[in-house]
Amino acid sequence: MNISEIARLAEVSVSAVSRYLNNGYVSEEKKQRIAKVIEETGYRPMKFAQTLRTGKTNLIGVIVPKISSGSISRMINGISSILEDTNYKFLLANTYNDPEKEIEYLELFKDKTVDGVILIGTIITKKHAEIIAQYKKPFVLLAQKMNGASCVYFDDHKAAYLAAQCLVDSGCGKIACLGVTPKDRAAGVSRYEGFEAALRDNGIIDKKIRVESGFTYEEAYRAAEELINKNYKFDGVFCATDTIAISLIKALNEKGIKVPDDVKVVGIGDSIVSSYYSPSVTTVHLFYRTAGEEACRMLLEFLENDDKKMIKNNLIGCELVERESTRTTK
Repeated sequence: MNISEIARLAEVSVSAVSRYLNNGYVSEEKKQRIAKVIEETGYRPMKFAQTLRTGKTNLIGVIVPKISSGSISRMINGISSILEDTNYKFLLANTYNDPEKEIEYLELFKDKTVDGVILIGTIITKKHAEIIAQYKKPFVLLAQKMNGASCVYFDDHKAAYLAAQCLVDSGCGKIACLGVTPKDRAAGVSRYEGFEAALRDNGIIDKKIRVESGFTYEEAYRAAEELINKNYKFDGVFCATDTIAISLIKALNEKGIKVPDDVKVVGIGDSIVSSYYSPSVTTVHLFYRTAGEEACRMLLEFLENDDKKMIKNNLIGCELVERESTRTTK
């Protein structure tokens, strides 16, 4: 069965069948006849042939740094939920936090395979920016902000400000920081700047102790040990992520330092684990699923309008979630 036979059975032209299959204009009467024949014969068009004719694959490329991350999975769920009601599917490229693999997938998706791309970004290098600038197909950067690209990103500065303010409101006066690499503009720079702004606004200007952590539990635990072993008495710790906060609480407990009685701890992200850990972790909720949904809607808008040059930005808000790790003892 081919489109010529479909056209003969439906008593329409071959071009009418072709337009119908490619979402072009066909009169309602012809559309019904073609649809009836296709349903009765069980005809399925060859996707490869359609791709050659139209250049469309109905595929979205989604590049992620680590699929095992709770925040990443929530963003992917958001993307997936929007695509469910469309003709699009997505290809997931897991880069295992390797910037070189991100570059490879950006290059691969730039010229072929997919109709549009969503990159869940962490460290955006000069090479990333160069490739993204060359894109001639719709592209959305999720979780980071970059000039010259459409972005859906979080208010990391405000999230950190809220977290640090919570420590101050809980009575903390000597507050340390477990941050992440400044190569990550969102989690490493914006969050640290928000932390500093909150302390400055509250007149806390003594020397701040900052230790840089990795993103895994193992790396965060080592950074927590480094902080504990420093000659600095702190009564509160701002952590750039919930993973870091949970690792710190574990390290403090092992040293006999009680949370929240001796030290109060805050994180950012509102991971599932943070609510079940003991003590449960005060954190700032980032709307990861919503961000995924918004990034996908933005990309679909670009695809629908065939607008490859439009630049849009969408800032996603946040809210403080107070739990046991900052509870004020009476």
